[in-house]
Amino acid sequence: MNKYIRKIIILSVLFAAKSVFAQGKYWIVFTDKDMENYRYEENLSKRTIRNRINQNIPLYQYSDIPVRNVYVDSLRKMEIKPQVCSKWFNAASAVLNQEEVDRVAALGFVDRVERISSSFQIASVNTELNTKKYSRTIEQMNASAFIKAGLSGVNVTVGIIDAGFFNAHNEPGLKHLFQDDRIRAQKDFVTPDRADLIETMVTTSDGHGQRVLDYLAGYNDSEHFQSGLGVNALFYLARTENGEKEHRVEEDHWIMAMEWMDSLGVRLVNTSLGYAQNMDDPEENYKKEEMNGQTARITRAAQMAVDEKGMFMVVSAGNEGGNANWRIISAPADAKGVLSIGATASDYMTRIWYSSIGPDFLPYLKPNVSAFSPNGTSFSAPAVTGFVACLLQKDSTLTNKQVMSIMEKSAHLYPYGNNYIGYGVPQADRALALLADSNTTFGNSQIVTDKNKVELVFREATKKDKAVIFHKRDLRNVAKQDVQPIRKRKLAIERQPGEKATTVSVGLRTIEVIWED
Repeated sequence: MNKYIRKIIILSVLFAAKSVFAQGKYWIVFTDKDMENYRYEENLSKRTIRNRINQNIPLYQYSDIPVRNVYVDSLRKMEIKPQVCSKWFNAASAVLNQEEVDRVAALGFVDRVERISSSFQIASVNTELNTKKYSRTIEQMNASAFIKAGLSGVNVTVGIIDAGFFNAHNEPGLKHLFQDDRIRAQKDFVTPDRADLIETMVTTSDGHGQRVLDYLAGYNDSEHFQSGLGVNALFYLARTENGEKEHRVEEDHWIMAMEWMDSLGVRLVNTSLGYAQNMDDPEENYKKEEMNGQTARITRAAQMAVDEKGMFMVVSAGNEGGNANWRIISAPADAKGVLSIGATASDYMTRIWYSSIGPDFLPYLKPNVSAFSPNGTSFSAPAVTGFVACLLQKDSTLTNKQVMSIMEKSAHLYPYGNNYIGYGVPQADRALALLADSNTTFGNSQIVTDKNKVELVFREATKKDKAVIFHKRDLRNVAKQDVQPIRKRKLAIERQPGEKATTVSVGLRTIEVIWED
């Protein structure tokens, strides 16, 4: 045999072997469920049932019915090892090679086999608040209005999905959570046999969730310093990410955490994880156009949680704003029904450089709102989650749509949002006014002109005030932002080439200029 032909044959055999035996993680989606024997009363907690009744959400849902055990057992008999089972998606995840994929796909009870594009990026005694100083983040949201109203998230159930919560019990601002028994449950979905997420550390990233918890519920009693608004909420903690390798865990861990929290009746969830690029396998990287609210399974799960389970989701927008190759939000922040959180600078409410922007092609606004964070949207999101907890304490019957509306309408730019910071920074006093009357407005106005220059007057402006300006290609998408001084309470605005609208904000007052051709 010619040595070159022999070489080609050997290479072909090796390539075939690689394609047969190379393993990947897959969702095995089943065809049906046991609907006849399902009773929601036996599968939903009392708190879950109460949450759904309050929001007029059906108590009987197909996605609540467990996966058929007989299907899972059949896979095991084939020496396929299901790792987790998702009742929401009627599926089990497993590591399979190509030959196993083909065998499983041919089974009569299997609807399809999907490759997982895996990767994450990264009521007790109430604590009496005697706050003298707020963190810059919650001060920006006018936190004192909630404190004066006696709102601190009392009895609101909050889930946090993160990388770990190591040493949270020793953090001065979190001691009240342990003294008052406010950490109600914790679960590790990466290492299921691990019972503790707080006193033991597995990876160096295990402290990330501790900081998230501090931005959500932090209160240092000895210093009277408050860093979070949800001080008196009840917390359910989940670890879904193995941060040691800076490599994303499979999305099934996140989905399992959501199903677990739903089963416990968790009303409000904060997650600071997201899918984008930088996958170990470059073929699994998402494309920008897939951040469309419909593609990523984690996005679909987040939307299901909002629509079908009555859980309110607060999600970090992402930290890719400075990445010229990406810039936009990551999944699940692209889900229409979640509250996606960007980050602003401290002194002026512009988009901070790293905060991910909303893609032009989405038919809805993302991010929804923003708040200050010097170290990533991972920490602006929990600050806003604490804000939501205060709203739910005030009125536990609010639906997800009502909460979303209040959060957006209370923000300082509303209704002139943009894809840099959404509707801006929520304001506690405005949120309380909206709770009393959903039609309340706050003086923001619009000017329509066919000229290329206008002069705006801000009568309450001081010499120190400056204007934040968003120059927009259309009514939503920003071309650039800048900050300009105000001289003698007046500001001249000139239309930029291709500009359709300009949002001008001085403090909490906003004027929208519409440029007509």
